[in-house]
Amino acid sequence: MTRRVYFREVYFYIVCLAAIIIFIVGLVTTYDGTVNYVRPTTYMTKSAMVSMYSQEQYKNLTAEQVDKLATDEINTALQNEKDTAFKNLLRGILLVVIAIPLFAFHWRKAQQMWSLSLETKDTE
Repeated sequence: MTRRVYFREVYFYIVCLAAIIIFIVGLVTTYDGTVNYVRPTTYMTKSAMVSMYSQEQYKNLTAEQVDKLATDEINTALQNEKDTAFKNLLRGILLVVIAIPLFAFHWRKAQQMWSLSLETKDTE
């Protein structure tokens, strides 16, 4: 006689699979957030910023002022990248923290269903 598979047991295993996927996504997000926080990237260059401030509307600025404005904008862009990376880091940690108990609870329930199914089979 074959072992009976319950819909609830299948559900528990599907949730376990989803928890594993959430855990992996959380790890990748945490890693990506950490790397981007430690070494933020911006595509703004000082030469591009200086050339923008050298146009007609900014002709009364000195070279030092233009250099300071370009540096400030680049630093602001880097800080924005760090802020976004920190949020991603926290999001990844949260996904990992949610996935672990989700998996543990449903795996335990699935194993209980498995043993219950085996006990019912033995008594028949």
